[in-house]
Amino acid sequence: MATKPLPPIDAELVQPRPRPNLANLRPREEISDSSVEANSRSIGGQWRASTQLPQPEEETRLASIRIDIPEYVDKQLKLRIVEDGGTKAHYILKGLAAIGFTVNNIDLKLDRRKRGQK
Repeated sequence: MATKPLPPIDAELVQPRPRPNLANLRPREEISDSSVEANSRSIGGQWRASTQLPQPEEETRLASIRIDIPEYVDKQLKLRIVEDGGTKAHYILKGLAAIGFTVNNIDLKLDRRKRGQK
C-alpha cells in the first residue's frame, strides 16, 4: 500500500500583509469648529436627528464639614428625609438660606448625592 506524502505544514498559512509605512502619512488639514458644526447639522437634518447637546449644569465647588447635633434633631432630620426625600445637606442649606445666608437655587436640589459621579 502506497502512502501519500503530507503537504508541508506552512502550505496553508496566509502570508501577513505588509505593515503600512506610517512615515509617509501626512497630517490632515485643520478643520474649523464651525465647519464641523455645519456638517453635523446637515447630516442630522438628513437623518432627522438632534444635533444639539444639552448645556452642562454649573457645578459649585463643595466643602466638607462635620457638625454635632442633638440626637432628637438628627432623628427629625432623618424622618424628613424619609418623608420628603433629599439629603441632610439640602435641609441644612435650606435652613441657612431661611436665616439670610446667600444660597444659590442650583445648590438647593433635593438630592445632590450623585453630583460628582460620572
